[in-house]
Amino acid sequence: MPASGAIKLVDANVWLALVFSDQIHHATARTRFEAQGNEMCAFCRVTQMDLLRDLGNSKIMGRFAQSQQDAWGIYDKLTQDPRVLIITEPATLGTTFRSLTQADSPSHALWSDGYLAAFSMEIGAQLVTFDQRFSRFSGLDLLVLV
Repeated sequence: MPASGAIKLVDANVWLALVFSDQIHHATARTRFEAQGNEMCAFCRVTQMDLLRDLGNSKIMGRFAQSQQDAWGIYDKLTQDPRVLIITEPATLGTTFRSLTQADSPSHALWSDGYLAAFSMEIGAQLVTFDQRFSRFSGLDLLVLV
């Protein structure tokens, strides 16, 4: 595994922009990915599932929505790139995840964000996303692409 700080946990919105040329942020994602040098871009199970789900979602992909088989093919192509890692959940993730998900009001939208923030913190990775809402997590090494 690369030295600490060299791993980028990539949010599904960036992976989708990278693989879908009609996505509004495709050029930004492609430029960032190609310029990464020795940094490693990582999937976790949540970002993997989110990408696969989004590739098959006709509300997101329109007429380019993919079958499950085709979505797996796109994912497999990404993970064959030597700059892409698949990282399993660290054993210590639960405590950090719980500490980041203590809102005192109902909020269905914060669970996945809290998980990805906690995952990034636990593995010492920077989280790369288009979602500015991650800035609410204190101590998160965050890169918001624009």
